[in-house]
Amino acid sequence: MSDKKAKILVVEDDADVRQALALWLAGSGYAPVEAADGRTGLSLVAGEKPDAVLLDLRLPGLDGFEVLAALGREGGGPPPVIVISGQDEIEGVIRAFRMGAADYLQKPIVSFDLLGHALEAVLEREHLSRAVHLAEKRYFNLVQNLPLLVFVLDAAGNLAFINKFCRTLLGYSRGEALTAQDWFFSCVHPEDRERVRALCRHGFTFRERARTEECRFVHKNGATIHALLRAIPSARPAQGGEAASIEGIVVDITDRVELERFVVQEEKLKTLGAISAEVAHEIRNPLFSIAGFAHRLQARIPESREAAIILAEARRLEDILDRISTYLHPVDLRPRQCALSAIVTAALEFLAPEFATRDITALTRLAPALPELKLDPELLTQVVTSLVRFAARHLPEGGRVEIASSRHARFAHLDVVFAAALPVREPDLLFLPFQEGDERMGLPLSYRIVKNMGGALTFSQIGKEAAFTVQLPLGPLTEPLPPFDDEDEGEGEDAGDETVALPGPERAS
Repeated sequence: MSDKKAKILVVEDDADVRQALALWLAGSGYAPVEAADGRTGLSLVAGEKPDAVLLDLRLPGLDGFEVLAALGREGGGPPPVIVISGQDEIEGVIRAFRMGAADYLQKPIVSFDLLGHALEAVLEREHLSRAVHLAEKRYFNLVQNLPLLVFVLDAAGNLAFINKFCRTLLGYSRGEALTAQDWFFSCVHPEDRERVRALCRHGFTFRERARTEECRFVHKNGATIHALLRAIPSARPAQGGEAASIEGIVVDITDRVELERFVVQEEKLKTLGAISAEVAHEIRNPLFSIAGFAHRLQARIPESREAAIILAEARRLEDILDRISTYLHPVDLRPRQCALSAIVTAALEFLAPEFATRDITALTRLAPALPELKLDPELLTQVVTSLVRFAARHLPEGGRVEIASSRHARFAHLDVVFAAALPVREPDLLFLPFQEGDERMGLPLSYRIVKNMGGALTFSQIGKEAAFTVQLPLGPLTEPLPPFDDEDEGEGEDAGDETVALPGPERAS
């Protein structure tokens, strides 16, 4: 491709040769620029930004080799250089090419057509090189800003590349990820780690082009991230054998997984709610009759144990019906701006006396850049208090409960993690209002509060390791996502943000 507007610098100490080259360039549609020595040539390279340079090797002051060396030290990509010299020693030609010359022509130039072809080829290569560089830069920027994790693992399992979404997804900067040994696999959940290692080993042996697995990662703050991992082996070497690297992506599906749990639980509760409301209505009439009969029997025969038992069971059944009625009643929300970190702090301060009596430790890992929530801070404090209290009561003396917050798309997550002394029995019934006791009653109420706030509350248990996860909306779905620059994540909350003063959970009744 001939760029007739290209600017060509001629660095030649022989005035006749320099002028002849400049005249030919002008007649061929180029824009010639002239320099009689190496220092002037370097100055014009910096000032005029020529598209190519025609360079003589024998120059006063700085010779052509020194000019080539100086151009090679410049950043930003120097212009291509065609050496035009009367020097015919092969060592000089080889040296010029090693120092970055794009082509070499012997003086005197017998045919300007030869120079024309050389100049066309050099400009074409430069144009293609710039196009490739621009495409690579655009590709790099695209990969860096994708809303998913992109990575490359070498044969040893260490990171060769990762995009900056690693901070958004897992809380680590690219520098931390690339310098830590075995970082990628260390971020995989311990229960999924060997399975993910096996998936990558499978990719290196080239038995299959690509595989996708659902697995879990662990955020820097301890939160569990559910993800889809797709591992793609790099191109097989020409001689066959194992792949040199694994390229892959990780897609955050935490919200989807928890939404599926929420939907299943919601359907169960809808069914149970409808049945419970109908059963409660149908039971009350015969219950009143039975209780009235027991009262009359007790009045007639005061020493009757049977009448006392009937009355006690009738009262217990009435309490259950009242709890069901309360559970099904809508929650009165009073939303206003509040910070999740302040809510956690208020709940822990409220529980501090209980923790002190049993030497319970609360470890917090709260995301510093989490946006404020427009929810009811008092009821949300009640929820956090109930969850942490439940966790603490299932810990042995001296135990530890961990509270971590994180962000996933349009939701804030709060995880309450604890290692129960014994596995929680009947976890499916935790959020239902049928069990007796104040401790169990706090969880159904918490579930109902979170649900009415547009969020979700789930419980998971693997062996003694148990966790509550609260998912809370950051804002209405019609609002655009707020900016979330991972490079700014570590700066903390703005000092000028106003935080709502939170009382203790008086509304927990």
